[in-house]
Amino acid sequence: MNKILRLTFVAALAAVSSLSFAQKTVTIKSADLTGEKGDNVTLVKDGVTITFENADLTHNFSYRLFKGKKVTVAATSNIQKIEMQCDPFKQGAYLADGFKLVPGLTISANKENATWTGNAKSVELTPEKHQVRVKSFIITLENDHTGIKEMTNKTLNENAPIYNLAGQRVGKDYKGVVVQNGKKFIKR
Repeated sequence: MNKILRLTFVAALAAVSSLSFAQKTVTIKSADLTGEKGDNVTLVKDGVTITFENADLTHNFSYRLFKGKKVTVAATSNIQKIEMQCDPFKQGAYLADGFKLVPGLTISANKENATWTGNAKSVELTPEKHQVRVKSFIITLENDHTGIKEMTNKTLNENAPIYNLAGQRVGKDYKGVVVQNGKKFIKR
């Protein structure tokens, strides 16, 4: 019986701990947020801010990122991955191979996707060779690991009545799973 309880506890703990490493993904598509053009254009969505030193966001098909102008992706929590899908318009003249290679940045073989992987609050990318047209940004953020916001010490009433799982009141010498002060625990 104790072995079964221990295994159940370990399985429950594993399930809860796997949730604590969940990630948040924010997707920004060119068709969703358009309309601005020029210097220092900013997009904001779900805690992610993308600032373009100079860009044209007036097109529904892609964001036009101009050669030599920085794109800064910043977030309230750490950025773990930035995926950019580029527009293969004009036989691939404006694909991801235009980005300056920085640590963590990889370009797919077909040059339609650029992926930055790392761990930072802010990432700067620059189209160096030519204009790059990005159809979407998918930003993966690190979530709060624990989910614990506040811890408090509560005083438990040790004289409170004790109940078994059937709801029957039991004595202090009862062994097994019991409920006292609204909390379940095992008495041995």
